[in-house]
Amino acid sequence: MIIELDSLIAYVNRRDKYHKVISKFFERIAAGELKNVKVAASAYLEYSLLLRSRGYGEDDIREDLLLFKDFPNLDEAPLTLEVLIKASELREMYNLSFFDSLHAATALLFDGVIASIDKVYTSIKNLKTVLPTEI
Repeated sequence: MIIELDSLIAYVNRRDKYHKVISKFFERIAAGELKNVKVAASAYLEYSLLLRSRGYGEDDIREDLLLFKDFPNLDEAPLTLEVLIKASELREMYNLSFFDSLHAATALLFDGVIASIDKVYTSIKNLKTVLPTEI
């Protein structure tokens, strides 16, 4: 299962409306109850760019990234050339945003499952979308 940007934001931002349920989702990952969970490297890139655009300093951004890097039982799915090619195909087929296509491509090439509250992924063939709020 691949995690994308919305779960990262909800976990870190205590004011996010999904913070409590996403925190429980991450607690289950840390406890080892959920297996083979990875964050798309593209989600970390998008997260960093988003924080920079909102005026956060490098120390703050790095602190958040280190939180995820050291998080128990949470791995990273790399951004590869194969992911970039698949993402390009998905953008043509489904008119996805650049980062949504990267996250979807990563999930399709990993295990075909993406954990997201974003409905954009539900129309993609062979991609199963699971709501972190329901896991």
